[in-house]
Amino acid sequence: MAPLRSFSLCVALVLSALAPAMPAAALEPEQREATIISVRVWEGHEYREVFIPSTSDEMSLIAGRDSAIAYVRTLEYYWPLSRRIYVDFQRQRDLLEGELVIRQDGEEIARESLRPFSILYPEGAAVGEAELLWGEEAERAYAEHREAERAFAREFAAARRAHTAYERRLLQSGAARQPGEEAEVIDPPPPLPEPSLRLVMPPQPGFRASLDAGTYTIALERDGQIVPDTLRRLRVASPPKNSVLVADIVPAERWTRPLAANTSDARVYARPGATFYLTLAEANQYAETDYLPVVRPQAEPVAGRTIWIRRGPASVDQLDIQWQADGNETLAREALKVEQTRGTSFGYRVRAAREGEVPDLNAFTVTVPADSSISRGVITREAGALLPLRREVVVVQPRNTATGLILALVPLAGFLAFAAFGKTAHLPHRYQ
Repeated sequence: MAPLRSFSLCVALVLSALAPAMPAAALEPEQREATIISVRVWEGHEYREVFIPSTSDEMSLIAGRDSAIAYVRTLEYYWPLSRRIYVDFQRQRDLLEGELVIRQDGEEIARESLRPFSILYPEGAAVGEAELLWGEEAERAYAEHREAERAFAREFAAARRAHTAYERRLLQSGAARQPGEEAEVIDPPPPLPEPSLRLVMPPQPGFRASLDAGTYTIALERDGQIVPDTLRRLRVASPPKNSVLVADIVPAERWTRPLAANTSDARVYARPGATFYLTLAEANQYAETDYLPVVRPQAEPVAGRTIWIRRGPASVDQLDIQWQADGNETLAREALKVEQTRGTSFGYRVRAAREGEVPDLNAFTVTVPADSSISRGVITREAGALLPLRREVVVVQPRNTATGLILALVPLAGFLAFAAFGKTAHLPHRYQ
């Protein structure tokens, strides 16, 4: 038995040595060829690129701007870890041609041909505001954009050479100047040109969809016949009526995780003498069932729930706050810098940003009065503002320790009294 045991041990050692060299089997999802819809959707502010999987028989858009639709034959697979369907456009992306036919209540209302489209960002892609250009206009705008980029590159290179020559001449003049001689006056070169933020994306084919709010059906038709797997229900939701003003409450001790205060019903709870910071943003308010199916077609929205999409900081510089019967106090928006305090507590200190510093917060500083008689305050925006704001601050007074201890001991005292009374009541008559 001993030789067999030694042999088994040697085999185990050899296998363990070879194990790192053996490639681990990767989890490969099963892919299948399917027809999906690739969409450039307008979500009320900007364009997003999404796709509708073949397993979904409905898609959603938001009215108010064009959207671009394309039917694509590709490889589709389900990933169990995320419980989502994905596509492999790198291996296969075959565009299906034909005509997009849109019907409502069985009646044809639009028939669109496949055309090139491009996305125009007038102020740059970072801003998000954009529009779709179609056909010859899209191709012409892209060609002009490319020519403008080449012209800027030539202009910048020429300006850079002028700056280099100016710097070289300054060095040569300084080196040749004798003691006591006046410095040579050299005219500076023109400033370097500023690049344009305007951006036009390369054209790509798609069908134009520009519809009012309502319910439709769409399908790709070729030679009068519906192409298989292209029929879908289409739901178009109304765009947001206007922007709303939402607030974020920033406690100093957790300034990287602000607390959302989206509605006037939201209350801010703070202790006397505490300081917190309030930031404002412009947002769009949607029903979750209208917004999520547009930007995340595989999401599961909850009926009756509202979602706020923040679009950017609000240009509001002043707020009013009133603490009960006291007069109004004006709050001004400040540029603030956040510093981590030293020591083991690892807290934060918020101060005004100095000149030249990049602020961490542009916020309103709210200091709760230390007066124990004050229990609430109201933050409002000046009357007549297009975007009103109202948030209530509830002052949470600290508990009285002595009173709390007495109240905590009342049940115990009652129990002891009851126990003592009961014991006395059951004593024999001669001991009473």
